[in-house]
Amino acid sequence: MTDITEPSDAWRDQLAAMPFEEAYRRLEDTVSRLEQGELSLTDAERLYREGMELAGRCQELLTETELRITQIGDGRASAGSSAPGIPISDDDWEPPPPLEPDDPSLFDDDDPPF
Repeated sequence: MTDITEPSDAWRDQLAAMPFEEAYRRLEDTVSRLEQGELSLTDAERLYREGMELAGRCQELLTETELRITQIGDGRASAGSSAPGIPISDDDWEPPPPLEPDDPSLFDDDDPPF
């Protein structure tokens, strides 16, 4: 007897090719259906397994994207250039000097501070 809760190869192939937006939408739908609680135990188990696989796919895609973004940032830092006014790293950033409480630029026109 085949366990109907075990994912098929077709599902795994479809999941591997699924873009983030679709995986996330399907995960939301799956969670919603599980929360309604009107499923047989077998269907709930199948949906739970699919939901876990969809969550894993979303996490995988987010991790890959984060890695690419980090590599872009590392490439920019190693090139030694950045856009004007944008520091290459947090170490290059200096906070602006604090404003004095009586600094006229803090207030509009003739509005008093209190």
